[in-house]
Amino acid sequence: MSSPLYNAFQDARQHLVSRSSSEKSVYLGLVFKAYILRTDSQFALAYFFLIMLGIVERLLSFGIDCIRDKPGQPWRILPRACSYFVVTMIRYVLMIAIMSPYIPMFLIICLGLTLGQILVEIIRYILMIRRVKQAGLVGNDSSGSLKDSLLDTNGHRMPTRTNH
Repeated sequence: MSSPLYNAFQDARQHLVSRSSSEKSVYLGLVFKAYILRTDSQFALAYFFLIMLGIVERLLSFGIDCIRDKPGQPWRILPRACSYFVVTMIRYVLMIAIMSPYIPMFLIICLGLTLGQILVEIIRYILMIRRVKQAGLVGNDSSGSLKDSLLDTNGHRMPTRTNH
């Protein structure tokens, strides 16, 4: 006797492995526009678009964290707010797209967000190394702690890790 969960997995596997040409169309909803993907080139273009959207979302989120508030410079609020608006729109587009019942679309969106986070981590690492070199503490930790060397020239810490 097989369980309902096992049957659901078998049905999903059979649908993905043996799609006939009549079943090949997939509905991709993006907030204000929807597409029906039928050809391999349409699938490839949609996958590329969703991967790039995930990367852009992570990079813009990191950019928001890098715009610091400083006393006497209230104009910095506007770029942060505009960037947040764009990031929120991208997140909603990804949310609507990920709700499609097509499993590879879900995996592609997760891949795009993961690649974007890898880029953010690489950028953070490069910025940290640059600040350590500017402080002159590479290979010499006796004059101060490494924690203090991660402060930028204005006494601010590096952008903290956020997972918006």
